[in-house]
Amino acid sequence: MKKLRAVVVGAGWSAEGHTKAFQHYGVEVLAVCARKPEIVKKVADGLGVPDASVDWRKSLLEHKPDIVAVTTPAILRTQVIELAVELGCHIICEKPLALDAETAEHIYNLIKDTDLKHAFAATHLYDPSVAFIRDLITKQNVIGELTAVDIGYTRRIPGSPSSSDMVKPWNWMSSLAHGGGALNNGLTHRLGMLERMTGMIATSAVGEAKIYPHKAPVVPEIRDFRVWRSKMITREEAQNYEWQQCDAEWDYSAFFKLNKRDSENGNSILATMRTHPGIPSHKPTGGWFFYGREGTIVGRGGHILSPITKHIGEETEVLSVPQNFTNDLPQIGEEIQNKWTALVRDFLADIKGQPHEPYLTLHDGYRYQIAIDAIRGSKGWAEMCD
Repeated sequence: MKKLRAVVVGAGWSAEGHTKAFQHYGVEVLAVCARKPEIVKKVADGLGVPDASVDWRKSLLEHKPDIVAVTTPAILRTQVIELAVELGCHIICEKPLALDAETAEHIYNLIKDTDLKHAFAATHLYDPSVAFIRDLITKQNVIGELTAVDIGYTRRIPGSPSSSDMVKPWNWMSSLAHGGGALNNGLTHRLGMLERMTGMIATSAVGEAKIYPHKAPVVPEIRDFRVWRSKMITREEAQNYEWQQCDAEWDYSAFFKLNKRDSENGNSILATMRTHPGIPSHKPTGGWFFYGREGTIVGRGGHILSPITKHIGEETEVLSVPQNFTNDLPQIGEEIQNKWTALVRDFLADIKGQPHEPYLTLHDGYRYQIAIDAIRGSKGWAEMCD
């Protein structure tokens, strides 16, 4: 097979992640595209990509790549995907797939009846702890038949109504149009993890979400999420900056019905998922509680589950993730980079017709967007398509 070629649209952290993953597997990345010349040139030069483009359309038409990675803000993705499908490019897209379920359905419909491969980059499901819990539940059956799942994740953003003197600056995470918010980000990861660990599929969702803070100071030098997530300023400092409105939620509570993928009888179990649950058993780190007829598995944390414990009757056992699950994760950089690389590995193998593990697709991005809309709008139970 000829060497695959790719164009990456976007120049943020995820653009770097996909580019490094492609390069690791021998894909020639021809261009990185973004709107600001100084930013895209710095990123392209740092990654050894020859074309630092400020015109993604021109780059796609000139290069006609095999693969397009879409890492732009959510509001800008539809036109990129439309042209990529028209040109016959395989597509890997960051989360969320779109701003709403209607647009996500349009995007999925563009590609579903083609022979093009498509991947949705909610990648924390590649964590070794996720693979281990899946093995415990679906293969070793250590807690018997699964009956319920409870997920609590505690994360307080300073600057919220309950905080003290520190303020979190504005960032793309504060804006739904940019793909921000806990639902677009945390929920998409956790749905992928939930389905991977249980071997089941979420078929319907209901919930509610809370927006806060409602405004935040715009600190000009903060663009990269890696900088923003650890950046705080005092309320006194914040008065020196312009403040911008925030429309992205940070808290949510949701319920999901899970069905076996091959089930014909319609039996389902219930999974609960919420941020800052306030449940004593979930503090201080939050956790994933998998309840079976014969016992319980608990994984502490949000995206990396540790420690993992098994509870059978009065007995509690701390479980270590076997080395083979860690070995299955590519090791080319830090943890998040390695998970992007795992997705790209499976995606490229599929393109080449080689054996590969299942990965999330734009169909899953569409399904997850239905859930996001239902929770964000408090619309009642919504079917997440077949």
